[in-house]
Amino acid sequence: MLSSSLVAKRCLAIALGLVSLCGAEKATAEPAGAPGQSPSGFRFSAPSSSVGLRVGYLFAGAGSDIYDFITEQLTVEKSDFNTPVFAFDFAWTVGERVELVVGVEYSRSSTRSEYREYVDEDGIPIVQDTYLTQTPLTLSARFYVTPRGRSVGQYAWVPSKAAVYVGGGGGATWHRLEQAGEFVDFRDLAIFEDILLSDGWALSGHAFAGVDIKLSSSLGLVLEGRYQFASHELRGSFVGFDSIDLSGLRLTAGVSFKI
Repeated sequence: MLSSSLVAKRCLAIALGLVSLCGAEKATAEPAGAPGQSPSGFRFSAPSSSVGLRVGYLFAGAGSDIYDFITEQLTVEKSDFNTPVFAFDFAWTVGERVELVVGVEYSRSSTRSEYREYVDEDGIPIVQDTYLTQTPLTLSARFYVTPRGRSVGQYAWVPSKAAVYVGGGGGATWHRLEQAGEFVDFRDLAIFEDILLSDGWALSGHAFAGVDIKLSSSLGLVLEGRYQFASHELRGSFVGFDSIDLSGLRLTAGVSFKI
């Protein structure tokens, strides 16, 4: 029969063995270089590129005489050219805080209107629709004012909770101004049906600022404000007017997928 002291020693040895085993399992479960860090909280390296999707609202500048003419003659306001906007970005890292960004954007305003001063011979409003479509293609440089993240040890990179950025660039904006419906010929006040349009490519410049808020190690919530500067000579049915103002402020929100 074993003595009580020998039993106690064996029990102690077994307990110490279990403690050691549990400690070893815990050590192997935690990633090297990031003790206590959950798998969703870090990456093995800083992202080399990202894909962004944003939606928001365009506040059109509407600063040229074509807008004045349309709003004076028709029941259209300059604010009617404000419209939802959709944007896609692809960025790749060229420095610790610098990215190059290729982007495309789409917006289209649509307004049903009638003449303010004229009706047809039966007193019925003279109705038409006005559309303005813009599709900017852009190349930008984005600079992060605050760090995007930090390295932890040799094999882990932890993204910041929020990274503030500014930037700017240029590109080309395809646009189309279109009016379809009934119109008044001011020479003899005859009413006719037609489609009036002007389209083309305009050189553009832009500046922006925003913040990328961490949702996970590879996903961020992006809030951005951007102003585009652009104008273009009107053609076709709108010859004789000054260049159309394509400038405007874009306020957008979306997500960024880090690669």
